[in-house]
Amino acid sequence: MSDSEARQRTAAQWGPARLGVHPALDPDETVDLPLTEYLPRPHDETLRQRLARTAATNDAAFVLLVGRSASGKTRAVYEAVAAVLPDWPVVHPADADELAAWIEASHIGPRTVLWLDEAQRYLNGAPGERAARALSRLLDQITPLAVVGTVWPEHLRRLTESRRDSGDESPHTRALLTGRHAMITVPDTLSGNSSAVAAAAARDPRLAAAVRAAGSGNRVLQHLTGGPELVRRWEMGPDQWFTAPQHSVLTVAVEARRLGHASAVPARLLMEAAPGFMDSTARATAGKEWFPAAISALTTTAGGPVPLIAERYARDVGDPDSYRPDDYLEQHIRRVRAHRAPPAGFWTGAVYARTADDLYALGGAAEQRRRYGCAAELYKNAVEKGHSRARAVWAVLRETTDGRAAAEETAATDPLAWAALAVSRELDGDGSAAYDAYRHAAEAGDVWAWSAMARIREEEGDQAAADAVAALSAAAGQALAWRTLGRMRAAHGPSAAKAFEQAVSAGDEWGHMGLVQVAERAGDLADAVEHATRAADGGVTAAWARLVRLHWSRGDHASAVAAATGGADVGNPEGWSLLAQLRNEAGDLSGAAAAHREAAALGVGAAWRELALLADSDGDSVAAEEAAAQAARTGDPEAWTALAEARAERGYAAGAARAAAEAARAGDLEAWITLARGRERAGNAEGAELAADLAADRGSPAAWAALSRMRERVGDRPGSRRAVLRADALGASDAWTALGRVREELGDTAAAERAYIRGCKAGDAEAHAVLGALYLEQGRSHEAWAAYRSAVDAGIPDAWEGLLSALAAQAPRATSAQTVGRLRTTGLSAEG
Repeated sequence: MSDSEARQRTAAQWGPARLGVHPALDPDETVDLPLTEYLPRPHDETLRQRLARTAATNDAAFVLLVGRSASGKTRAVYEAVAAVLPDWPVVHPADADELAAWIEASHIGPRTVLWLDEAQRYLNGAPGERAARALSRLLDQITPLAVVGTVWPEHLRRLTESRRDSGDESPHTRALLTGRHAMITVPDTLSGNSSAVAAAAARDPRLAAAVRAAGSGNRVLQHLTGGPELVRRWEMGPDQWFTAPQHSVLTVAVEARRLGHASAVPARLLMEAAPGFMDSTARATAGKEWFPAAISALTTTAGGPVPLIAERYARDVGDPDSYRPDDYLEQHIRRVRAHRAPPAGFWTGAVYARTADDLYALGGAAEQRRRYGCAAELYKNAVEKGHSRARAVWAVLRETTDGRAAAEETAATDPLAWAALAVSRELDGDGSAAYDAYRHAAEAGDVWAWSAMARIREEEGDQAAADAVAALSAAAGQALAWRTLGRMRAAHGPSAAKAFEQAVSAGDEWGHMGLVQVAERAGDLADAVEHATRAADGGVTAAWARLVRLHWSRGDHASAVAAATGGADVGNPEGWSLLAQLRNEAGDLSGAAAAHREAAALGVGAAWRELALLADSDGDSVAAEEAAAQAARTGDPEAWTALAEARAERGYAAGAARAAAEAARAGDLEAWITLARGRERAGNAEGAELAADLAADRGSPAAWAALSRMRERVGDRPGSRRAVLRADALGASDAWTALGRVREELGDTAAAERAYIRGCKAGDAEAHAVLGALYLEQGRSHEAWAAYRSAVDAGIPDAWEGLLSALAAQAPRATSAQTVGRLRTTGLSAEG
C-alpha cells in the first residue's frame, strides 16, 4: 500500500493495534484476542465533545491526553475518533521528520485526524522543533482538523521546561504545548464506575482476572496489559526470571530513556553499557554470544507482553537496530531509579547514542549529575554530529573544569558559545571577562551581543563608551543597543530621549515606543500620542493598544475606540480588551461588555471569560454560563473555573459546583481542586473530599494533596494523614514532600523528616534535597551528605551546593575544604 493510500485509512481501517492500543492478555497470557469491552470514564465525555465540536464548527483542534503508562490514553483516543469522526482519514506519521515533511508538502488536508500517540516522539529536539513549527501553522491554516496525541506527565514537563543555562531551545514546541488547546488528564484507575466494571468483568474472563489482580488499588488497566507482571519479573533481579545480561540490557534501555535518549536506543549503546550493570561473576560467565542471546529473549515471548520492542531506525528494510522498553516497565524503573545515577559503564556506552539531540540530552543529564568528564565527552560528540547548541554548553563546562583558555578554544568562532560564556561570566560577577566574551560573540555574528556590551558600559558609568558601542551596533544593522540605553536612562528624560531618537534614526520604529514612555513621564500626553501614532504607522502593532490608553487618559474616548479598531484592523485585538478594562474601572459595565464582545469576535478567548464574570456579577447566571460555554468552545475551559471560583467566594455553592463540573467536562480540573480547598476552609470536610474525589476520577490527585496540607496547618493530623495517603495512592509522588514542608514551617521537624522519608520512598527526587537541607540545619552532616548525594544523582540542580556544604562541615575541616575545592572544578567521577 502506498503512503497516499495509507493516509486515507479511517481509525477502524487502521485498527487499534496499529495505532498503538495495547492488547489485553488472556489469563493464559495469549494476546491474539479482541479488545476488552470499553468502559467510559469522565475524560471520555470531554474528549468526544471536543472532537464533535471540531467537526460541527469547522474548527482546528489539538487535543492532548496526559496520563501515566497503561492508563488507557490511546484506547480512549481510538474509541473517540472511531465513534465521533468515523469517516475522517487518520494520518499516522512515523516520526518528527515525516510529520514535518507531510505538513510542508501539504499532504494533510481538511477533515483529517492527525495521530500523535506518544507525542514526545514527534516533538523532541531539533526535528521536533521543526515539526512543532509546522504543526502550529497547520492548525492555523487547515480546518476542520483534529490533532490528537498522548503523553506521559514527565515527558510533557520536560518538553515545556527550558534549561536555565542554555536559553529557549524549543520555543515552538513550548508554545504549542502551553497554548490554548484541550489538555485532558487521564486517571490510571477505574475507580469511578465500580458497578460497570463488575458487570463487564462478569462477561469477560480477562477483565475479571485483571480486577482480581488489581485488588483495592483499582489499577485494572495495567493488569489487563500485563504491565505489573513485567515489573514483578524485573524486581526479582538478575538471574531470576531474567538472566543477568537480559536484566542489564533491559535496565540500560530504560536508563537511556530516563536520562534523555528520546529515540529508540541503538543496539551498540545497549551492548557497550550493559556490562556496567552486571557484577564480576555475571560478566565472566555471560558467554561470547551474551548480547544477541539477551536481545532475542527480550524481544520474543511465548506469552505475555514483550519487555523490549525491536525497531529499525534506518529507512531501508533489514534487521532491528534499535530497541525501546515496554512503557509500563519503563515508567516503573524510572521511578525506582530516579535518585540513582547509572554506573560508569553506562556513560561509556552513551557516546553511541542515536542522534545529536540524544547525545546533547545525555550530556545535560551527566552535567546535572555533576559527572563533568562524561558530560564533556557527550557534548563533544554532539558537536561533531552537528548539534547547534552543544558547543555553547561544552564551552561553559570547560571554563569550570579546564579554565578560561580551554573554554575559549572550545568556543572557537561560534557566536552562541561566546554568548553563553559571557552570560556565565556575568553570573559569576566578572563583568570585564563577560564584556570580552560578548565582543567575540558580536564579532562572530551575534547582533544581540552589542546590546549587552552597551549595557555593561552603561552600568560601569561610562556613557560615552556605551554610546560608542550602540553606534557600532546600529552600523551593524541592530538598533536594540540604543533602545537598551534608552530604557536604562529612563529616569533622565533628555538622555533617554536621545538614545531612543538614535534608535529611530537607525530605522527601529520601536524607538518611538520608548519616546512615548519619555513623554508620558514628562506629562506630555500629546507628544506621547504623536510618537505612538508614528510607531503604529511604522508597523508596531502594540502601539495601537498604547494609543487606546493614551486617548482614554486624555478623555478622548472616541479616539480610544478608533485606536482599538485600528489595532484590530492590523490583527492586534488587544486594544479592545484594554478598552473593556478601562470602561469596567470607570463603572461602565455595559460598555465593558460591548468591548469584550468586540475582542471575542476577533478571537480573544479570554474575552468570553470576562463576559461570563461580568454577567455573573450582574446577577445574570444564564448569560454568564452561556459566555463560559462559548469560552470553552473556543478552547478556554478556565472560564468555567473562574466562574466557579467567583461563585464559591460569594457563597453560591450550587452554582459553583455546576460551574466546576462544566470546567472538568471541558478539560480543566483546577475548579474541583479550588472547590475542595474552599469547602475545607468553610468547614465542609465531606464536601471537600467529594470534590477531591471528583478531581481524582478525572486524573488529578492534587486536591487530596492540598487537603493534607490544609488539615496539617489547622492541627488535624489524622485528617491530614488520611488525605496524603489518598494522594499518594493516586500517584502524587510529591504529596509527602509538600506535607513535610508544611510540618517544617510549623516547627515539627521530626514529623517533617518522616514525611520527607516517605516522599523519598514514593519516588520524589526533590524529597532527598529537602531532607538533606533539614539534616544540614540540624548539624547531621553525614546524613545530609547522603541525602544530598541522592538528590545530585537525581539531577536536582540546587542539590550540588548542599552536598558541598555538607561535605565541608565534616571533620577534619581542612581536608574537607580541599575536597570541596577540587569537586567544584572536577565534579564527580563517572563512578561517583
